[in-house]
Amino acid sequence: MSNWWMHGLCPVQMRLFVVVVACVMGVAAPAGAQEATAESAPAAEAEPDAKDATLESLFANYLHFALIGRFDVADQRFAQPLLSRPELNPMTPEAAETLIQLSEKYENSMDTLLLLINNSTIGENAQKVMNLIREAHTRKRMDPARIKTNIDLLKGDPMQRTVAVERLIESGEYAVPWMLGLLSDPNREDVQPFITRALPQLGRNAINPLLAALACQHEPTLRVVIESLGKIGYPQALPYLQHLATTKDTSASIQKTAAEAVERILSNSQGIQLKAADELFRDLAEQYFAEIDSLRPDPREDRANLWRLRADAQPGEDLVAPIAVDSRIYNLVRCMECCQTSLSLKIDQPAVLALWVAANFRREARLGLDVESEETVDARKLDPSRPESFPRSIYFARMAGPSCNQIVLARGIKERDRNIALGAVAALNVTAGRQAMTDVQGEGGTSMGEALYFPDLLVRVQAALALGKALPPAPFHGSTEVVPVLASVLTPSEKKNYMLVDPEKESAGVIQSGLINSGAVLVLADRLGPALNQARQELTHLDGIFLASDMKQPTVTEAVEQLAKDDRFCLTPIIVLVKENQTTVLDRIDKSDRRIGSIFVLTTSDKATDPKIVEQMLAKLEQVTVRCGLRPLSPESKLSLALQAARVIQGMAQSQSPVFNAQTALPALVETLRTATVEELRAAAATALAWMPAPQAQRAIAGIALTAQETESLRITTFGLLADSARRFGGQLDESLMSRLMEQATGEPNLTLRTAASQAMGAMNPSVERVLPIITVK
Repeated sequence: MSNWWMHGLCPVQMRLFVVVVACVMGVAAPAGAQEATAESAPAAEAEPDAKDATLESLFANYLHFALIGRFDVADQRFAQPLLSRPELNPMTPEAAETLIQLSEKYENSMDTLLLLINNSTIGENAQKVMNLIREAHTRKRMDPARIKTNIDLLKGDPMQRTVAVERLIESGEYAVPWMLGLLSDPNREDVQPFITRALPQLGRNAINPLLAALACQHEPTLRVVIESLGKIGYPQALPYLQHLATTKDTSASIQKTAAEAVERILSNSQGIQLKAADELFRDLAEQYFAEIDSLRPDPREDRANLWRLRADAQPGEDLVAPIAVDSRIYNLVRCMECCQTSLSLKIDQPAVLALWVAANFRREARLGLDVESEETVDARKLDPSRPESFPRSIYFARMAGPSCNQIVLARGIKERDRNIALGAVAALNVTAGRQAMTDVQGEGGTSMGEALYFPDLLVRVQAALALGKALPPAPFHGSTEVVPVLASVLTPSEKKNYMLVDPEKESAGVIQSGLINSGAVLVLADRLGPALNQARQELTHLDGIFLASDMKQPTVTEAVEQLAKDDRFCLTPIIVLVKENQTTVLDRIDKSDRRIGSIFVLTTSDKATDPKIVEQMLAKLEQVTVRCGLRPLSPESKLSLALQAARVIQGMAQSQSPVFNAQTALPALVETLRTATVEELRAAAATALAWMPAPQAQRAIAGIALTAQETESLRITTFGLLADSARRFGGQLDESLMSRLMEQATGEPNLTLRTAASQAMGAMNPSVERVLPIITVK
């Protein structure tokens, strides 16, 4: 969630916020807001022509018209011409410098862009403008000529050295490769002592390229790298330094230098215990997986750098090179790398292998991929740190085997990570035998039965399908949940399920009408408790939860915390509906929680709730759903799950499983047969019913077979299934259905249908009294 509501907004930003919200909701901005923002914006003519304009005039007018709420003018007349400028496609060095100067000249311009991105109808182009400014700043930091000039400046007088270090710190990680390259250049001994002193001053931003440089073979450079990491003192370096200090492949002098660096870090870090290198890498992998704050990349950037040693680097050239990856997967790639190193040092670590598999599932999910899929993708395009032919995550999970995937599943359940759990279930489904499905195979794992209680419907269904197909011979924890879970998806629906908690009747009524008109199923209450109880009783899942900021018992902040612990709905995206004068509630909600979004509920001129709020709510919910990594099921996927569920239930009934009571699904199967719109699904439900000895099953099949309005193909199928049921369990039709069946078997004009009906009638073993009229017809 963005932080644009914080109290630190300047007056210009506050006025822009009012204008943005008003324009987004389609109402007039408060009197004086447009005037105030116009006064604080750059001077601009009324809708000037952008032809032959400069970058500055386009940028200034874009901000001006955005600030006064003229989004159409800002976007079409200024943003679009600015983005299409030839000097920005590709960006020239001169254009980059101009953008940097503009972003500094026009105070709060970046905050203004952020507001537009999050809250206006022109957010897409505002994001592109911000990306250009970020690219310009990155280019400046990366500029080799600028970096080399500042390195040479280190040889100057004290003032020049101070300036040089400040500029190198500004370049951050991009300065390190050039500084390291010069350390190995025999022709640059003049600057090497100064680089040695300056490197540690770059601080935390220098760590990752320095860690990559630990693989270099030039011992004097390696020694400087180790000493710099020790002086920076960041614990992230400990596993790497401990490995160098203890491995036999390292020279005695390097071992000694590394050991001294380790001691230096430990002396400056409280609570850190020195362990073997494999354990330190394991611990660091866990920290990357948990995405602790100190290891996260810059949240303002969309990309983050992984650093690799350049094997072809010549003396004086940059020693390491960056690979830019999506910042959302940066920590996961680093986690996987640490796992690999830990396993290379100590092989027998099932939990570390499971962590690698789990991180890989999460990495794929954040890239928008389906972790259950085997479909080939361009791995390198999505994640440049992977080789081009890198297999999908499910490949590695299957190769790891059932014991590993039970540990992965346990982690997915503990972390409440839908994609990790889904991946583990998919892998177990094709690699685990009956025993591995229901019994824990090793330390730290869990059985598939635990997934039946996971707070996501798809995970529960996939686990139930796997267990139902396996047909375990004995009851297990969760065995009574399998059939009800399968029954819950037998009748797929296009409708979304929402919950709304709003104590104000007027606004609740407006939102209720809008959501129902959109085709949704809605649970509505004025308090959280009753709403949750109703949702648990009536719905298999929720697609979204809407909480009004003025709700009580619990308050909205308490409700968010309670829902985060709910066993059923803790993964459901939440949208907070912020009402007038209640923006402070957002300060009390965890900004890092990916499940939560917010939207402002405004009123119309007659003080009524604006009906456009529903459209905005659903748009915000879609954004949050994507951010959470949730993948809504398509109608095709829902149908596939329903068909699989019907067939698995049929298998249970057919095998007369002593563990699963297939007849628990009988009401759902009857309802599916009666109301489903897809004939294949109705036939599958009827096939399952034909294996159940209950009279209701046989009568439901007969009801479809005897209905003239049904398709001929379905009637023929159900007549055949009716005959199958009668052969297995005897005739169980009441007198009315038997009479109708006899009429069909004797008088149906369609000979194909009459033949099918006669087969069913014969299977009922009718009495001579019923058959006699047929054979005595003249």
